[in-house]
Amino acid sequence: MAVKEIKIPHADISNSQTITDVQEKAFKDAGLDMHRDELTGEHDGLIDDHEKGVRVLRVKGRTKYFFMGK
Repeated sequence: MAVKEIKIPHADISNSQTITDVQEKAFKDAGLDMHRDELTGEHDGLIDDHEKGVRVLRVKGRTKYFFMGK
């Protein structure tokens, strides 16, 4: 399963009223769904890089299951 990185500038998510909309749009632009796809690991899934002023979300794609008949 591939891991995608989504980078969101801190300026775009500084307003607590619009942060969800901004993140949903970023996920959609990356071909992902914020409510279905998961961040990787506890500590490396969401990284706030204050020096660069960006939030990095590392998202792993959904697992696809294939069922084969008998």
